[in-house]
Amino acid sequence: MSLKRDVHPGVRIGLQVVAFGVAAAFVGLFALQPRTASLANAAYYAPDNAVGSSASQSLATSGSASSTVSRDGYQVTEPPAPEPVVAPVAVTSGSGSSSSTGSGGAPADCRALSVPQPGPPEPGTPKDAGYQAVLAHGWDVQEYYYLLALWNRESGWNPSAENTSSGAYGIPQALPGSKMAAFGDDWQTNPATQIAWGLSYISGRYGTPCEAWASSEERGWY
Repeated sequence: MSLKRDVHPGVRIGLQVVAFGVAAAFVGLFALQPRTASLANAAYYAPDNAVGSSASQSLATSGSASSTVSRDGYQVTEPPAPEPVVAPVAVTSGSGSSSSTGSGGAPADCRALSVPQPGPPEPGTPKDAGYQAVLAHGWDVQEYYYLLALWNRESGWNPSAENTSSGAYGIPQALPGSKMAAFGDDWQTNPATQIAWGLSYISGRYGTPCEAWASSEERGWY
């Protein structure tokens, strides 16, 4: 046996409306709530950007969980200027003068020393042979005057002059006189041979007759 209760039509319609409303509420809750929550979170964590006129930038967040991000400014420092480099300057002497002390000890300013300047010597004399040899060596007339004074002091330009104390011989007073044999077997009598040896000695030891004269002035010999 079965029991069947008839439901009034009005009540049935009311139940259907209620059921539809409940279903619609569930749909709205699950469909719209995530978006609403996202918007709420976005609004909650939206940054509050404040740009000031200072050299640093800051980012501040509102709410209970706040933080600040700062970026320091910077300063440009120019590198120091390099120290100037001073190149050494070579000092050269004028024509015919000495630029340094000779090996015989003559001062560099030997041309400041005054000697007689009698002019060109008489042709055919030992002094003329010395004059020609000085010019052929590449020296000037002033160097001849220093040589003239030097050998006037040493021997008076006498090819036979001999120092009885030391044994020095000839116009340049070579010690010993036999050294001049390297320039000729006639070294004992020929003024040209003696002069050639004498200029070679001066050039190698002092550089110029001027420096040889300066040494003689300082020490009494050259």
